[in-house]
Amino acid sequence: MSSLTPAVAEGEHRRSTTPVDAGARPARSIARTLGGIFVAVVTVIGIAGFALALMPFFGWQTVVLATGSMAPQYPAGAIVVERMVPASELATGDIVTLMREGKPPVTHRIIAIAPAAGILPSRELTLQGDANDDPDPRPYVVESAGLVVFGSPWGGQVIGFLRTPLALVLITVLVAGLVLKAWWPQRPATASPDDTPISRDEARG
Repeated sequence: MSSLTPAVAEGEHRRSTTPVDAGARPARSIARTLGGIFVAVVTVIGIAGFALALMPFFGWQTVVLATGSMAPQYPAGAIVVERMVPASELATGDIVTLMREGKPPVTHRIIAIAPAAGILPSRELTLQGDANDDPDPRPYVVESAGLVVFGSPWGGQVIGFLRTPLALVLITVLVAGLVLKAWWPQRPATASPDDTPISRDEARG
């Protein structure tokens, strides 16, 4: 009995004095958190890019407003989502985007609509920006238009960036990094010294 007590005490002392890396666990936790954020960012960017690529196939498009003529609802930098509809489906009060030859597209509200003389099924639209004091200089005769379905007063810069070649490169790199991380061989976990059991023979020795 007397010989066993010191050995057990020595084993307990060995356990208590084993050095433990106190910063290892917090570091691993931070790494896992950053990894989760990375995966979430890549997922959101991928979904947004995929949606933007598919929208034109279904007659939808996104437009980033360059001016504040539709403020305060849609200030400069706002993004609106539109679908192409025949002019016959438009009504007063709708917000539409029209293409103009030799000029940037215009996104304004319809304040008057009338049949175009002798040009069916076209419509003559009178537009005005919500922030403008006067209507546009002349009516537009159109057969179809981009009808604004919904929009956001912010986020246009993000969508504009996602359409650039640089964004395509960054998305490709992020996705490649995510795939590489998923398939990279993981190192086997090493047991902590505190978790190593002490056998009876070691205790008796």
